[in-house]
Amino acid sequence: MSGNTISNDRPVDRLPGRLPVVAIVGRPNVGKSTLFNRLVGRRQAIVGDRPGVTVDRLEGECLLGARHVVLVDTGGIGEGTHDVMQPAIDSQVEAALEIADIVLFVADGQAGATGVDGLIADKLRRQGIPVLLVVNKAERFCSAVDFYSLGIAEPLPVSAVHGQGIPELIQRLESILPPVVEGQEEEEGEEPLANIAVIGRPNVGKSTLINAWLGRERMVVSAIAGTTRDAIDSTVPYKHGAVRLVDTAGQRKHGRISDVIEFVARVKAVQAFKRADVAVMLLDGGEGIVEQDMRLMQLAQDEGCALLVAVNKLDLLTEQDWKYYAERLHFRMRALSDVQVFRITAKEGKGVKKLLDEAVRAAARNHFRLGTGELNRWLTAAQEAQHPPGTDGAIVRLKYASQTGTNPPSIKIFCNRPTALKTSYRRYLEQSFRKSFNLAGVPVRFSFSSSKNPYVDKKD
Repeated sequence: MSGNTISNDRPVDRLPGRLPVVAIVGRPNVGKSTLFNRLVGRRQAIVGDRPGVTVDRLEGECLLGARHVVLVDTGGIGEGTHDVMQPAIDSQVEAALEIADIVLFVADGQAGATGVDGLIADKLRRQGIPVLLVVNKAERFCSAVDFYSLGIAEPLPVSAVHGQGIPELIQRLESILPPVVEGQEEEEGEEPLANIAVIGRPNVGKSTLINAWLGRERMVVSAIAGTTRDAIDSTVPYKHGAVRLVDTAGQRKHGRISDVIEFVARVKAVQAFKRADVAVMLLDGGEGIVEQDMRLMQLAQDEGCALLVAVNKLDLLTEQDWKYYAERLHFRMRALSDVQVFRITAKEGKGVKKLLDEAVRAAARNHFRLGTGELNRWLTAAQEAQHPPGTDGAIVRLKYASQTGTNPPSIKIFCNRPTALKTSYRRYLEQSFRKSFNLAGVPVRFSFSSSKNPYVDKKD
């Protein structure tokens, strides 16, 4: 799946509640991607003047008024006879409804209400989900009048290209967003020792693992993929405090659209990462490792979560099967070589306590903070071990470092030529930092600045 997710700007504090999801649906070429770009404030979606430009779904975090939301841009529902298009319409809208708190139904004010618009409206009308009918390309007065016939909502005329009506749309969205729901530990004023997100494809045993940690059947467990319909936070006592567990929702399987499961899993995982210190990637020992698994692992790190990998259902594997599986996993995870891998059987409770202990330790590593003196001694040693190569003969000198945040650890380095620093050396610094301070599985953020050292000539 293509598309990037915009990372949270807050390097220290996680957002306390699940981010609401606003999904954009509609026919091709009605301006969905243009509206997406307008709302997220950047040209993230590819925009064209022909139908079908958006093939994959895109999602990005954006600020609507005072609320952060995940905005989802879906591919257009194609034109054709109603009988032929009905399966595509159902699949497309179902994909959005899997994860959406609010749907923006976008129509073309220049084309007027079409038969396909009517089919989409019929589908949305039967769902218990708020819908805003957005009539785009409504530069002309009364462009939205024709859309009252859809009988789904009051049409909101906008021009995504010119920004007309966008403030009114954002105001309407704000008014119907679900209320902020804080975690149980936040309501009680108690900070958890760790916020742990359990991620993975449907039916790998996420709910079973949560239940094993909780010691009770909090989650509904079924052999049918997708029985968990929303992310549910649970709190489990742990030593001298408590741990918050986030179980990302499962998904229904769709035969009509092949990437729906991955799309929904990705958005659900992003929501969980916003509230987590560490992500436990659960793999099914009875199945092979697929590209979606690797993308979820990388996404966890990109979003600032420490990462652990647990292979579940080992009761289904012989020792020979496990040897082959481990070799394949090691090969696929070669770019994440320091991430710890655990073997568990969640249904029987084998290995789950050790996994929880290590997850709490990984969360603590993600909050790692280093004194300025020790940090700069590391920087000096790292340069002496491997001098930074420059570009076009330029000599790069790393002068000074300071830590700007945690969760994940964020380091700012002052140097003479930040633009000349090669990507390979930046990766070397990240690996050296993790190895030097035992931060296995923790993403480290480095930024480089040519600004003057703020501590030089500073008076006491």
